[in-house]
Amino acid sequence: MRKFDVEKLEQKISELEAIDGITIAIWGIKPDDEKYVVNFDIGINTLFDLLSFTEYDVERGDFDPDINDIFIIDTFYDCIMNFANMTVEYLAENTINIYVPVENSFVKLEIRGIEYEEVAVTGYERVANYVGEKPFKVGVFNYDTMEYDNFPQDFVAGESKFYWYG
Repeated sequence: MRKFDVEKLEQKISELEAIDGITIAIWGIKPDDEKYVVNFDIGINTLFDLLSFTEYDVERGDFDPDINDIFIIDTFYDCIMNFANMTVEYLAENTINIYVPVENSFVKLEIRGIEYEEVAVTGYERVANYVGEKPFKVGVFNYDTMEYDNFPQDFVAGESKFYWYG
């Protein structure tokens, strides 16, 4: 990988540190008009779980990102910070797809329940169109009040009240 790419990756990872350790919740309406809420954590590990290489590979300088990796690296932060414009496709309990406008297309984030009732971002891809409805609330957990504040409107990067690690 060229030095420019390494520097760009480091800059994007630095950008992501602003949202490393936050918990997001999305409230919406199921097709049967019942309400639902899905919450999940966002962090640097979320990004590396989506890439074809690990954080350890980056530290060693032994990685070669493909076109999907480059798309994820270039758009992940902007995608998360554009959650106010998302639509949500409800599939099942703790299973949703989120569609967020990014650049001249949309990103589809797959949110799935995984082991031990943990919910995580398991997929990230560019798609031409969105599916679903606008959620009625997107929140970031405030550990001081133990409630959800509006995201991204009320979120202030660096304020410890928004991070699960303190």
